[in-house]
Amino acid sequence: MDYYHLNIHERTVICQLRVSGLSVRAIARAIGRSPSTVSRELRRNSYRSGMNYQISRYIPSTAQRYYEQRRTLCGRKRICDDKILSYLKKRIEEHWSPEQIRGRGNKDMDIPSVSTIYRMIHERRLGIITMEKLRRKGCFKRPAESRGKFNDGGRTIKKRDRSVYKRKELGHWEGDTVVSGREDRAPKSKVCFVTLAERKARLFIAVKVPDRTESSVTPAIINALKDYPSKLVRTITFDRGKEFSGYEEIEAALNCRTYFCDPYCSWQKGTNENLNGLLREFYPKGMDLSKVSDKDLKEKIVNNRPRKCLGYQTPSEVFNSTHKECCA
Repeated sequence: MDYYHLNIHERTVICQLRVSGLSVRAIARAIGRSPSTVSRELRRNSYRSGMNYQISRYIPSTAQRYYEQRRTLCGRKRICDDKILSYLKKRIEEHWSPEQIRGRGNKDMDIPSVSTIYRMIHERRLGIITMEKLRRKGCFKRPAESRGKFNDGGRTIKKRDRSVYKRKELGHWEGDTVVSGREDRAPKSKVCFVTLAERKARLFIAVKVPDRTESSVTPAIINALKDYPSKLVRTITFDRGKEFSGYEEIEAALNCRTYFCDPYCSWQKGTNENLNGLLREFYPKGMDLSKVSDKDLKEKIVNNRPRKCLGYQTPSEVFNSTHKECCA
């Protein structure tokens, strides 16, 4: 149902009929309005005068002025603070989502809501920032595994301690690989990334290796985790890719236990899969990873971006604070 505000002409008629002694309902019928509209108009826009302010007066011009003053306070206020706008641009360029920006907050400024940030992006009020600057993820069909099978020594994920699922302690990792793109069904390059994700803190490690073979992947995992105390490397869960067939060497070097997901059940190490998706923002599917430098890869790791599941703390903050507590 459409609703139209009273205008100066209707207010003039209300004043004249009120002075004539007509009731509120009679005035409403005369101007084609609801009685509650007329009653509210007289109550809100009248003013009192005389001794002890006992006389109520209604003047159309005064009522119109009151109305226009209130209208200036209505509606959403446009954010024009350069400090806030520059902060939003900086965080989006650092690949924070609007939800992460709002959830993290800032004690020095009033951060707008998530919907407001999206609206500002759509209205091009953040300069060159567009929706393409936000993280995006697409679906793809992984090529069928053709590298053969190996004996996992009975290290099925079903034997992993149930406490790992609760994410109450550090030291439980998930491992995977990210491969180069394909061209005419052949890989553009053998170079790939070995990725490791810590389940509680969501700390993410990515290492560039020359190929996806056991001889390259096993030392890369050992070198990435060997400097951590034993309490911070308790278990590592892999998929059933043949590149992880050196699990016994990993266990001996890191003094940990390894486990393997069920076939075609990558969701069983969902933390690592999610973080691989974040990495793909910078290195999309189809890209030749041999062109990525180690320095560039290190800069793109998302350990300093707040996460909603961590109460908008960053993985580095959670890992370092918990590390100090458990290893003090």
